[in-house]
Amino acid sequence: MTETLETPASHRRVRVWFGAHPIADHTATAEQAAQYEEAMRRRFASLRVTSEPVLVDRDRMAERGR
Repeated sequence: MTETLETPASHRRVRVWFGAHPIADHTATAEQAAQYEEAMRRRFASLRVTSEPVLVDRDRMAERGR
């Protein structure tokens, strides 16, 4: 059995949609993403705003820490 390199992290991806087209795309920690999502909902009240969990690659996170 192989072990997956991706693990659920406390990061979220927030997007603002104009129809089927994302016009803003932001990934941040869960706390920062919640603030960004709230701000985008106020700014773009008539557009769809989504927030999804992001899988973070352990190897990439380790490389960033170097």
